[in-house]
Amino acid sequence: AATSSEVRADALNRAAAALEADMPVLIGLLAREAGKTAANAIAEVREAVDFLRFYAMQVRSDFTPDSHRPLGPIVCISPWNFPLAIFVGQVCAAIAAGNPVLAKPAEQTPLVAAHAVRRLWEAGVPRGVVQLLPGRGETVGAALVGDARVQGVLFTGSTEVARILQASLAGRLGRNGQPIPLVAETGGQNAMVVDSSALAEQVVADVVSSAFD
Repeated sequence: AATSSEVRADALNRAAAALEADMPVLIGLLAREAGKTAANAIAEVREAVDFLRFYAMQVRSDFTPDSHRPLGPIVCISPWNFPLAIFVGQVCAAIAAGNPVLAKPAEQTPLVAAHAVRRLWEAGVPRGVVQLLPGRGETVGAALVGDARVQGVLFTGSTEVARILQASLAGRLGRNGQPIPLVAETGGQNAMVVDSSALAEQVVADVVSSAFD
């Protein structure tokens, strides 16, 4: 929280450049742990880089001591299906706002998360600001969310688990008397509207990609 906006933004931009340079390594890790194709892995690395640069820009343009106050320790719980992009997006959003992060990646993809955290440290994010805590959700995740010092939770996963987290946080108030925020992105079905102007070949490709990617 004491770090200036400029320092935070510079660190996020350096991390973005590092991940971009690590593209071949990350493609291999994403294929090994998440079963990504090369094309999907490349797209995911690019998305993670975009998150870092977006929040770096947001820090410079919108985050000032007068307009934003850090909440405190934030727990980030990310999924296995986008183990780099969503993980990085959650973590860098919390860092950008001046919060320390306890990051719990999906138990299936710890190496991807470890690589991202190492690059954040090397980019200048203090080790005490981002801590990686791999493990199962019902053990590590539950312990983190249940800790009274935690001031917010970012979660991507099933609706069932989101409801459990919501119930766990519902009876607690933050250090300033506010409800503990839970930002939850859960599963769903993609809807698609196709009109007569659409190319049939493109529709087929998009439907298959939407259903199985």
